[in-house]
Amino acid sequence: MWNLLEEGFTEQRVGPGILRLVDLYHLTEKLGAAARIIEPDAGALLPRWKMRLINRSGAAKEILEEPIGSGLDEGPGDSHPVHAAITYLQSHHEDADRMNYARARRLGLPPGSGNVEATCKSLFEMRLKRCGARWKNETSQHIVHHRAFAPSDRWGPAVELTLWPLRKAVRVAA
Repeated sequence: MWNLLEEGFTEQRVGPGILRLVDLYHLTEKLGAAARIIEPDAGALLPRWKMRLINRSGAAKEILEEPIGSGLDEGPGDSHPVHAAITYLQSHHEDADRMNYARARRLGLPPGSGNVEATCKSLFEMRLKRCGARWKNETSQHIVHHRAFAPSDRWGPAVELTLWPLRKAVRVAA
């Protein structure tokens, strides 16, 4: 998925300053399962990790050392949450700084993908995934563009551009 995103979202297309970020809530799901194994009774490990993640730029690398140091890395698979958390952190923390939530917070950006997921639901799923709906790429693309304009301040100009070729001069007849 990251490779597809890298192809589509380049600085040439969207401008400089692209920030790539792993969804904080997906990360905390992995960390929460691992925290319950590492400290079953305490319940304070995950909140401590979350605070470090949103306040310190290198927190993901620091946090990675704790599950590794716990000695509870049971092996691969979903039934081994400590291993899953270690693998997830190793996969993302160094590559393009994808877990720098402190920087995103300083920039006023959301640490999760909830707003993007909600936008996708309102743009695509509500209209294009109706029962029995069939679409061709060209026609579905037009619908998505118009649905994207509707809640924005660009609706008026978009309608003007769309209707401009249909305008005809009207003259008084008599």
